[in-house]
This record gives sequence, C-alpha cells and structure tokens, in this order.
Amino acid sequence: MVTPPAAQAYTSRVNLYLVREQGESFETLVQRSEIIARAAIQRSFDADVLMTDVIVTVIGDNQGISVPILTVPVSRSEWQLLPDVPQWADYFEAARYLVGDEDAVEP
Repeated sequence: MVTPPAAQAYTSRVNLYLVREQGESFETLVQRSEIIARAAIQRSFDADVLMTDVIVTVIGDNQGISVPILTVPVSRSEWQLLPDVPQWADYFEAARYLVGDEDAVEP
C-alpha cells in the first residue's frame, strides 16, 4: 500500500503599505486599511486552497513615518463563517499619534 502524501496547511503573511493622504483623518485611514485588508485576505484564500490561515498587517505611512495600523490574523474557517475585518482585527491605537492626526488629543 502506498500512503498518499499528507496535505500541508500553512499561513500566508501579507504586509500592506498605505500612504496617508493629505488632510486624511485617522478614522478614514483605518477604514481604508480595513478595505485593503479584506481584499488581501480574500485573495490569499482564493489563490491557494491549502492556505489555512492568513495574517495581514496594514502599515500606514505619513511623511516617511511608518507604523502598523492593524493586523488581521484569521483562519479560513473563521473567514468563511464571518468575513468581517473588524471582527478579527487587532488595532494599534497608538498609531493615531504617530501618524500625526490633528484630531488626536493628548492623554
């Protein structure tokens, strides 16, 4: 008897860079980050049926300063159940201050 090779599951790690538009609020930057993260997650799962997990990190750039905005670690089964970035995302609130949000209030 020949044993078939075991299927190997693996994780895709994707880093995306997003440049902050002039005058763009932090909230809008986060919304754009969620949109591109969602597309990247879906593309990763669509591209490879063996992909079991995806970790997408969106890094915001403001005048040469780059900081993580959010990261989304999600499994295929979680994504199929609920394909919603905010459900799975970890947000880096400190990025608000590092990107120089004019609306940020000092603690």
